[in-house]
Amino acid sequence: MVNLQSDDLLIEVDEREPGLLVLNWLGRSASRTPGAVLHPWFEQLFGLARERSAALEMRFERLEHFNSSTIAVLIQLINSAQDRRIKLTVRYDANLRWQTLSFDALKRALRPFDSGGDQVQVQFVAQ
Repeated sequence: MVNLQSDDLLIEVDEREPGLLVLNWLGRSASRTPGAVLHPWFEQLFGLARERSAALEMRFERLEHFNSSTIAVLIQLINSAQDRRIKLTVRYDANLRWQTLSFDALKRALRPFDSGGDQVQVQFVAQ
């Protein structure tokens, strides 16, 4: 899978571990419409994950910033991964206050969409 470069955001795809696609988020995601780039790219990525029966791991520890528009897109992407029954882990740096606040808010925003049942749940890991 090809890395994503959009303005100051870079998402590097690491495919070295069988059964796992690691997405390293780097730089800054400050676009007012990040979904225009992220949604089509993630559609391809979700297809690849399903084809390989691979889990996804999004790593945000080295990301410098993302805005509220990016959080909204992340909610949509996480829900899409769950709908496709793709196992997803989100890792972030608990020592960075902005990341802790952002991911705590993201987890709270996902709760209303959590239907319980047999839907694959996202795992958040604070490093």
